Amino acid sequence: MAVSNILKASAVSKALRDGLPCVLKDGGSLSLKVTGKNQGTWIYKGRKKGSRTIVELICGYSPDSGLSEARAKRDEYKLLLKQGINPNQQKRQEKEESKRLEESAKNSFRVVAKEYLATRTDMTAKTLQGDENRLLNHAGPILDLPMADIRRRDHLKPLIDALLQNKSFEQAKRVAGLLGRVFRYAVDCGYIDSSPAERLSNLLPRQTGERNHHAAQTTEDACRELFSKIWEYAEGNRSGPYVVSAMKIACYVPIRCSNLREAKWEDVDLEAGLWHFPRTKNGRAYDLPISSQVKEILSHLRKYMNEDIPFCFPGTTKSGHISDGSLIQFLRKSGIPKEEQSLHGFRSTFQSIALENGIPKVLTERILFHVAGGATEQAYNRTTYLGPTKAVMQWWADAVDAMRDGKQLPVIPEILRLGGAYQ
Repeated sequence: MAVSNILKASAVSKALRDGLPCVLKDGGSLSLKVTGKNQGTWIYKGRKKGSRTIVELICGYSPDSGLSEARAKRDEYKLLLKQGINPNQQKRQEKEESKRLEESAKNSFRVVAKEYLATRTDMTAKTLQGDENRLLNHAGPILDLPMADIRRRDHLKPLIDALLQNKSFEQAKRVAGLLGRVFRYAVDCGYIDSSPAERLSNLLPRQTGERNHHAAQTTEDACRELFSKIWEYAEGNRSGPYVVSAMKIACYVPIRCSNLREAKWEDVDLEAGLWHFPRTKNGRAYDLPISSQVKEILSHLRKYMNEDIPFCFPGTTKSGHISDGSLIQFLRKSGIPKEEQSLHGFRSTFQSIALENGIPKVLTERILFHVAGGATEQAYNRTTYLGPTKAVMQWWADAVDAMRDGKQLPVIPEILRLGGAYQ
């Protein structure tokens, strides 16, 4: 039987003081390797259970680790080897796990979300603070989790469910959209391979009577944020003047996007304040009065009109005018997700707010140029309502400005208060 614990503390101290290179054996496969004056390494050599390979393990450094500490460490290692554990491999694994946890902490949801918000230089500090508060208030359970550990079922769905249980449907939509943008950013940066928040809004139930309409904001509070973000981004000069102008007009004039993009100068009468649409989805032509805001935008663009280009909003596409994509990109870069607002949705936005504030439906339908009634009614009712629609268009443009600036909506014009004559 191998003898162990044969060294004396005095012998160890003397060898360290002398500093002459030597090896002092304590037995039990433990030894002190002296490398210089007061410099030495305690080394234990053993075999892992089931292996023939000798493993060299460091039990401490002298003079910090004395004889008793080295023996205690040797006994610890001997027990681990009997259990089939290589302490060196265990240390490496623990170090790698510690490093992984440290990296994960750097890529926690809180850190990545702040990093994402810092990239949104197109938004004002107020808007950014609002998004950050939304995450702090509603994404608390995942804030300090590593992005790679967050799961749709285990983490994101419970966040949305909690908001729905509180009947915060609109807030749930906003949080879902914001989570989606943060995770898409994390994918783009290489922090994670895929996003668990894709189509997170699919977790939201359909509201009573809801159909698959184009996304649109239909309340004053939501519209205040919508128009504020659009103008904030527009004033940042991050899009071309034609796209910016078209986007503002899309807010002021609830026409179909194709009619807006394909608009030609020959159909715009700035002096008369009328915009002619020779062909619409219904296959008919109609005229629409324009507000002072729209007239100002078009008058500015007309100064730069190229006689060889017929379009009000020229672009680099084969069609010669701006594309849907450029306008959609404007909306997304302004911080408005597709779940909240589509281009076509501005028509719903207009009608919802207008009807809510007492604008007669017959006028909103005329402005939207919806074909209503049967063939007989369509044949005989050819009223253009130019006077009233002009008042509505100016009221709506003023309303957009008011919501954008956080003010009260303008009063309904007297011409629209004729005892329900237009109902």
